[in-house]
Amino acid sequence: MADSLAAKKPDQPVVALNMPKPEIPPVVDDLAQRVSWVRDFAGGDCFYATMISAADKSAAIEGFGTAVQPFERMLDDFQAKFHVEPDISVRLIEPTQCEVTNFLRFLGQTSADKPQLVLDRTSVPNGTPISGSLVTQGGLISSVLLIDHKGMVFNLDDRIVAQSDKASFSIPIGLGAADKAAGKAVPQIILVITGPQDIQAAALLRPTPASVLLPKILEEIETDGSRFSATAKYFRLGG
Repeated sequence: MADSLAAKKPDQPVVALNMPKPEIPPVVDDLAQRVSWVRDFAGGDCFYATMISAADKSAAIEGFGTAVQPFERMLDDFQAKFHVEPDISVRLIEPTQCEVTNFLRFLGQTSADKPQLVLDRTSVPNGTPISGSLVTQGGLISSVLLIDHKGMVFNLDDRIVAQSDKASFSIPIGLGAADKAAGKAVPQIILVITGPQDIQAAALLRPTPASVLLPKILEEIETDGSRFSATAKYFRLGG
């Protein structure tokens, strides 16, 4: 912040007076400023972060990426700017899933309300259902997609059960033989895209690479011009 300097008349000596300095007005530090700062943070390729809550002395950020270093830098820079140490939850994903970060950055610029997606658990044993709920504003339509650790996208729309005030799902999910034998938990992403109408590109007949599908969906959204929003949740499968 630039210091406030008192105006001086030409050729007039500076006279030091034993008077208290006037208070400097505080910097405007509201939620919108923090949200904007997090949204615009340059974390490099395969990076996405969003503010999920904030108060006067606290902030919670959730992010997707292939490495923790950009988030460590974000933590330091955020603390230096806002004098608050944020709580950052980093969801480490595979390079094959990185198109999700580009997608979320694009739709994160919109002012449309995001769908509220809640998963019942973030660690799912192999062969156990992934379950949760979805809430959107009335009159909107959602496409629900799963992006697995290999970067393949599956449409889950026919597995969603609509209720009066929300939608719910409980979807059995399992690993292939090789992944199961490896005994390692792998990252999975559920992506929900919501808007005033169906997205034709999301109506998949077969699994499709995220690197192919998500740019097509963005192109359709841009061409249509309607207001769409998106949110994503992460869980680990197996292990």
